[in-house]
Amino acid sequence: AGWALAVIMRHARVVHPHQDVRETRMPRMYLFPFEELLRVRLHPDPGVAISFQEEILLDGKREEEMVVQIARRDMPKGEEVFFWPGKLSNSEMVVRHGMKFDKNPVGIGRNITQPPNWAEAKGSKIRREYDKYNCSSLESFELRFSPLGSPSKTFVRCYRISWFLTNGWYSPALQNRRRDLDKWPPPKKYGKDDWLSWTQADQEVNRVILEYCRDMRARLKDSIDAALAKDFRRSKDPVDKLLWQVRGEESKTFKECMKQAQSIVV
Repeated sequence: AGWALAVIMRHARVVHPHQDVRETRMPRMYLFPFEELLRVRLHPDPGVAISFQEEILLDGKREEEMVVQIARRDMPKGEEVFFWPGKLSNSEMVVRHGMKFDKNPVGIGRNITQPPNWAEAKGSKIRREYDKYNCSSLESFELRFSPLGSPSKTFVRCYRISWFLTNGWYSPALQNRRRDLDKWPPPKKYGKDDWLSWTQADQEVNRVILEYCRDMRARLKDSIDAALAKDFRRSKDPVDKLLWQVRGEESKTFKECMKQAQSIVV
């Protein structure tokens, strides 16, 4: 069963559910029995690549469920079509597809820090507040980092909002401070009257970031010994080289993350 799973993970494509059920169904992986689709290149930008989605189309008088691709813009004849692999970091790309992108907007990491006041009901009052800041799903609370160790703006913004909501410091006026909510590292000093709440929120964000990056770097270090590392460095196998390169990128990313977090004084 292992080889079958490997084939599915490598060649299956992400298919988004029909618009009417996207609130209740997650995207799924489909394996299409068309050889020509396997030759289409992947692209990390969903704005460039064309994703698959389920649609209900009319065939005469009958409604048929189909998987289609819909271009986001007019495309001239002969323009190359790319597929979007999904929200995958380079590490995840190597595991699933045996390749990585030179420039990937999806950072390394993935751990989701669920807010203590998160509600599953999408129409609940707390979820409506999160929606105002584009924190509409738990993916918004994923810890992902750039090669320089910077956390995603989405995580910083959404975790700050979570802290304000949880600790009684929330104000609807925060909707007018989107730039401040996205900013990281935080400023050394806030110039508004609510500086204390922002400083405390920043302390918590930084604590979560530092703990995660420290833990991930320790795991990478403990997952390999000197003999195995030596084998990887000497290996001529392309997959071994790729794995070693990605592992080095991960280690450097978490090291830079720790360095940045430890330099922040809030």
